[in-house]
Amino acid sequence: MRFVDMARSAYTSTPAPLRRRLAPLVALVPRSLKYGATFERWRRDIQRSEADREFAVERAQTQLRGLLTKAATGSAFWRNLLGAVAFATFEIEALASVPITTKQMMREAGDGARVDALPALIQATTSGSNAEAPFEFLIDADRSVREFAFVTTAWARAGYRPGDARAVLRGFRLDDANAVHQWDPALNELRLAVFPLGPAEATAMADEIERRGIAYIHGYPSAIELFARHLDAAKRRLAHPIRGIFPISEPVFAHQRALFARAFPQAEMVPFYGMSEKVAFAIERPGEPGVYTFEPLYGLAELVGEDGRPIAAAGAEGRLLGTGFISTGMPFIRYDTGDRARLVETATRANGWRLTVRDIAPRRKPDFLIADDGSRIVATDLVPEDVDLLRGLAEWQFVQDAPGIATLRYVPMAGGGSADAERLAKALEARTDGRLRFAIEEAASIASGAHGKRAFILQHIAG
Repeated sequence: MRFVDMARSAYTSTPAPLRRRLAPLVALVPRSLKYGATFERWRRDIQRSEADREFAVERAQTQLRGLLTKAATGSAFWRNLLGAVAFATFEIEALASVPITTKQMMREAGDGARVDALPALIQATTSGSNAEAPFEFLIDADRSVREFAFVTTAWARAGYRPGDARAVLRGFRLDDANAVHQWDPALNELRLAVFPLGPAEATAMADEIERRGIAYIHGYPSAIELFARHLDAAKRRLAHPIRGIFPISEPVFAHQRALFARAFPQAEMVPFYGMSEKVAFAIERPGEPGVYTFEPLYGLAELVGEDGRPIAAAGAEGRLLGTGFISTGMPFIRYDTGDRARLVETATRANGWRLTVRDIAPRRKPDFLIADDGSRIVATDLVPEDVDLLRGLAEWQFVQDAPGIATLRYVPMAGGGSADAERLAKALEARTDGRLRFAIEEAASIASGAHGKRAFILQHIAG
């Protein structure tokens, strides 16, 4: 079945002209074949691991031993790094004795870190950040079937079933550059254009969502926010209630949660944490915004201090490490993700090796402004608790070129204007005790990045 799994994984990256021809045929494939035995088996195991701690422990242990054995057998890089260890009897508790690997180590190892043949792998790339170039590596060509099992199991909390239709607000390039939406029958996705996304586009999207009876919205929080804000301003409520909001790739701010609850009152939001290297996957705890629990069948997550020792004190901040199980052709073992978080509950045998953390700080572009005294003011501190302060603003973004001053770039709603932006700027100056001053700048639109994301902060201060 691996060839079939690879074919499924490849569909989404197929060039658009070929995908258009394939989509009607793929749409005819029954669900049992479209997702396959691998997908169904992983979903059953994930669900069992949630209720059966012993099963979770045993499965994680077996996967770790298999990964370490495969790495040491297939690569001199890993063999030298791991040393002489009896992997067949290796216990998870001993994982802390294995050296931490970094992106730089993996970059320097290059093909030497690969253990599977190239035809079974595909190249992947992280998006990089202000401080470093993108990182290129290899992942299993058939891994998306396994990964989608974790994603859909998380979404099931909102009632989602594999095959249910979704409206998707991501960085899609639609076949018709002037189109607002495009239906993919193979994936049951209504792909929505994220730029431009004004009141007229939002209305057309809402009409199509209603026409198709779609109950789930999936995509970047910044794009979903913009869509929801236009609906809220027009007092539009969808005829078919939205049951689930599935945000990806960006932090979800308090004002966005409040807006989603107002625009889609029957929807449950299910954020999850993942990364391109496929080493860790965590789901936000119901009713606990910003608190995430990691899935041990996907990979083992650790939180360590600057000295590499495990963080044990609740509330202490550390570096997130991951040892991934769903893509093993180029293993990532005790890999420093570059992300940080605060400990809620350590991963132990007693809780099925489920690490729980809060306040995950991603490695990507910095979400902070620099005050006049050099201190950092993080993005969440710049989101007003009183959403009335955003009245009259369709979109907003911060741009900073020098410490102590930032530009509030805004797109007014119909009837909104500079007075609304000034009101927000003054409130933020008071909130930061005058350490930041804000200039205002009206814009016709706020552009998306290459992948359709809208940055909350554009930080231009070097270093």
